[in-house]
Amino acid sequence: MNPGSPDARNIVTVIFLVLILVTTLWGEVPANTSPGVIVIIVDTVRADHLGCYGYHRETSPNIDRFSQECVLFTKAISPAPWTTPAIASMFTGQFPYVLGFQDEAVAVDKRALCLAEIFRDNGYVTAGVISHTYVSAKFGFDQGFDSFDEENVKGHLHVSSPSITDKAIAFIDAHKEERFFLFLHYFDPHFTYILHEQYDFYPDYQGNLHSGQRISALRRASTEMTEEDKQYVIALYDSEIRFTDEHIGRLFKHLDELGIYEDLLIVFAADHGEAFLERDEHWIGHTKNVYQELIHVPFMIRLPHSDEGLVVGDWVSLVDFMPTVVSAAGLAVPDGYQHEGRNLLGAGPVARRQTIFSETDRWGDQEAVIHGNWKAINDNNSGRLYLFDLVSDPGETMDVSGENKDILIELRTDLQETRMDLEQKTSRFESVAPKLTPQEIRRLKSLGYIR
Repeated sequence: MNPGSPDARNIVTVIFLVLILVTTLWGEVPANTSPGVIVIIVDTVRADHLGCYGYHRETSPNIDRFSQECVLFTKAISPAPWTTPAIASMFTGQFPYVLGFQDEAVAVDKRALCLAEIFRDNGYVTAGVISHTYVSAKFGFDQGFDSFDEENVKGHLHVSSPSITDKAIAFIDAHKEERFFLFLHYFDPHFTYILHEQYDFYPDYQGNLHSGQRISALRRASTEMTEEDKQYVIALYDSEIRFTDEHIGRLFKHLDELGIYEDLLIVFAADHGEAFLERDEHWIGHTKNVYQELIHVPFMIRLPHSDEGLVVGDWVSLVDFMPTVVSAAGLAVPDGYQHEGRNLLGAGPVARRQTIFSETDRWGDQEAVIHGNWKAINDNNSGRLYLFDLVSDPGETMDVSGENKDILIELRTDLQETRMDLEQKTSRFESVAPKLTPQEIRRLKSLGYIR
């Protein structure tokens, strides 16, 4: 059965209603039923490049098997198309604009309650293992962690997945008898794209591009790329995903061998996707726009002692990540903390977010809303408002704003109201500038992350 078909959605709705009824009758799951929580975020993985989301290549056999035991969200949208605001939103339940992402990358304000803090305050041993500056302590992502390992922050040419998994295994071996919360940030699918010989999806390529080429060089060459060149770059990206999947699979295998896999709450997601010349601007990478290739991401949750999956075909936002993970562990977000996130596992389909919002957060270039089948993109550079039917045109190739005026007006109103609402909430937090070294600033400028 097609996961997006009406029959499948009806089945999902019925199952959700049963889950809600059980929750209502039995109450919250006690926190001690989740002795361990693992949150895996793989940087720069678009949903449509994983097998469980319909991809034609075998890029993710381990994640695919894992997904069969998960609540799998088929239409998860990131609130921003680049790492820092996206993960900041996931961790705090706040939209990036409210956190201060309006012009430049900022650090997470200490007044924002982060995911790890909730677990630490509930008696969990908390640890983070990360692999990029933009989720480092300098950007405030160490909030709530007892330990925060940044040893793999070594730049875009560093292959980090083996070490991330090794460190995860070492932590789990040391704390398997305790209640723990472990955050793992895998980075390899992010540019620079490196070929892993055992996962070569285009061995017959004869062009001039090569593995490990800097993103600046690829972008300079983008307007002259042939279809063969484009497919080679995509094959390199897919090789990175498959390599990362291998090491995530190694982690899952170790958990199973320890006999604790069934007991754990395990969450898998990506922060944003990646573009490969889909638009006239000939862009490779991310940050630049809010088309689906950059904001449609994988998101799945494996509940403890769950061996049957559930497919959810509603639009959801990663701003809902924090309260959903907290609730899945049997905990609660403190009552006094104001946030935008919703518990996707407890509210039911009807009460879920009706309008999904995302924006570039880089000089206000683009913002988008999704409502039902429709998506509107406001491009502040051109002053145009585009409208796409995501059912008949999932690749967003045809602007249908001209023949759907009423829908366009409705989504324009959604955009305006969302922006006004966010403006009113910006006083919650301050924009905190990270303390970067001159070398870090030069590197991030060369990648287009800061002006």
